[in-house]
Amino acid sequence: MSAVSSDLHSAECGRDTQQVNLERGGTMFEGIDEVRNFRKKYNYKMFTSGVSTFREFDELEEKTLQSGALDRKYKELIGLAASIVSICYGCVEFHTTQAVACGATREEIAETVAVALMMGGGPAQWPARYAFKVLDDLASHQKQTAGAE
Repeated sequence: MSAVSSDLHSAECGRDTQQVNLERGGTMFEGIDEVRNFRKKYNYKMFTSGVSTFREFDELEEKTLQSGALDRKYKELIGLAASIVSICYGCVEFHTTQAVACGATREEIAETVAVALMMGGGPAQWPARYAFKVLDDLASHQKQTAGAE
């Protein structure tokens, strides 16, 4: 069965073609700029919807990730592992970026991804790979920024 007919068959069976794409290892985002723009645009829509829960959740996240008994870097690494197991690509980008900003090394990210893969099994492989793509995109952005100066 070709990819197109497979998509049509999946759609006919009531399965979302985007879900089929995700199952094949794709994400709904090409790179970190796209996921960041999506987050910014739709966070704004959620926060201005008049429903306070969205802002309250954002505040909970900010408070929870502040350094305490655990430094923020380690909280971001925990968030990354949970994101991979939850198969949340936007979360993988966010927590990978934040962990790097808090001083996490590529090796620390890699070990975090390995723990997540161990806990999440096969389905966690694709978001685990995506964490490495985010690292590559961050390195590329850093080189572009350094070259522009």
